[in-house]
Amino acid sequence: MATFPNSYVPIDSHPNARINAIVDNMITPRLLNFRQITVYDEQARNVSATTWKLTYPTWNDTFSVVTRLNSQIVTPLSIDYILGTVTLTAAYTDGDNVNVTYNIDWFQVGILAGFLMQSVDIINNSGQAQSATNYTIDDAPSNWDGVLADLAYAMAMEKLILDYDLWYGRVIFAIGANALNDGDGGDVVSQLETLKSNAEERANISLNNEKFKIGNLLAAPTSTYFAAVRGLGRTSSIAHNLGGMGKLRGLRRNKYI
Repeated sequence: MATFPNSYVPIDSHPNARINAIVDNMITPRLLNFRQITVYDEQARNVSATTWKLTYPTWNDTFSVVTRLNSQIVTPLSIDYILGTVTLTAAYTDGDNVNVTYNIDWFQVGILAGFLMQSVDIINNSGQAQSATNYTIDDAPSNWDGVLADLAYAMAMEKLILDYDLWYGRVIFAIGANALNDGDGGDVVSQLETLKSNAEERANISLNNEKFKIGNLLAAPTSTYFAAVRGLGRTSSIAHNLGGMGKLRGLRRNKYI
């Protein structure tokens, strides 16, 4: 499987080509470290005779998982990269300890795809005195891509802030359980909120542009147009047809018509 350069993060992993283009080119570069977090030697929990469960799901399958049974490296019978489990050939016996080193993707493409789809709906209902539109991720104008990426990135920061509050932050930010319990690491949340605000501000610059959704529907006036509405010169028969008053009012026949 192809991956983002020098990483374990897969590319082109969503069925939708537009989503892949935005995620791989605009979002992953900013979230790369969050999409390849290595958890070292975590003690697994036995959930069946041969299956052991780890805390975090959605592993990057390009990472070489290291499994130790009673301090000895073993090769698992199978690995469930989605649920985060390893299945060993030997059944559990009292006193067995299994430790696993694995790599997780905190923002798997399904999550980012959901953020992008929600961002399209936000833009559909935005604008200054404009009617709501009904674009989808497939037919939205290409000039929306940067705004979609910023809105999705802001949502990703919201998710990190929430996950931090739910204790997952101890892995992402290397903050111990005691530190979280004592309320330490407040700077982390502040930094995330700043990143979120920056992305939202960039998006709002475009969303507040009256022409962002409708574009330039009319061509700029030409010299012929001005000559026609003013009745000046012989630029074209239009000038004479309009007679200086517009909409054919004041029409006078001459040698041209």
